Amino acid sequence: MGGKKIKRALLLICLFSLASANQAYAKCNDKRAPGVDWSGCKKTHKMLDDTNFSEGQFDGANLEYSSLDESNFNGASLVKTDLTRTTATRAQFFKSNLSKANGYRANFDYAKLQDSNLTKSEFSRASFKKAEISDIDWSKSELGRVDFTGARLSNVSFKFSNISRVKFQGAKIDNVDFKGAYTYRTRFEDVDLQKAVNLHQLHLKFACGNDNTKLPEGLEKPEIWPCSE
Repeated sequence: MGGKKIKRALLLICLFSLASANQAYAKCNDKRAPGVDWSGCKKTHKMLDDTNFSEGQFDGANLEYSSLDESNFNGASLVKTDLTRTTATRAQFFKSNLSKANGYRANFDYAKLQDSNLTKSEFSRASFKKAEISDIDWSKSELGRVDFTGARLSNVSFKFSNISRVKFQGAKIDNVDFKGAYTYRTRFEDVDLQKAVNLHQLHLKFACGNDNTKLPEGLEKPEIWPCSE
């Protein structure tokens, strides 16, 4: 009797696992639409442009190399989503959650990011040229070599983030918090930093600027900027 009960229990476990797997597979085949749940799904090298993904669930999904240009991710959850080398130009992210997301070498040029969470994320070498970025928590993140050229950044927190070699040339900086940020060779040429928050002399010692760099009151330009070449 004991052996039969064990076999029956194992059979039930296998059937339950198979049913769960089939449900997950069916979910990943759902058509793109508002509120779609692609959590944990593999959607690499897909053409997903100009789609309304608002309130969608993408936690842990793999979207590597996919095209998301002009798509709407307002209210969407992309926690731990892999966005490596995706393109999301002119995409919208309002009240979105991209905490712990990986956007290595992704393209977010002209995108709009507002009132969203990007804490502990990885966007090294990504591009946000001329993006509109406001009310963003981007603390404790890896942002080395990100390109913010010409972007507008308002109420953004880079607290304790690695922003080494980031390009801010031509960017508009308003209430951007640099507390504890790592600014090795960060490019501040031709940037008005007068409205920056928690920017210290030590930040400038390792950063790059020029005669057109404007600093907050109380800070002085280094005699020689590290990137004078």
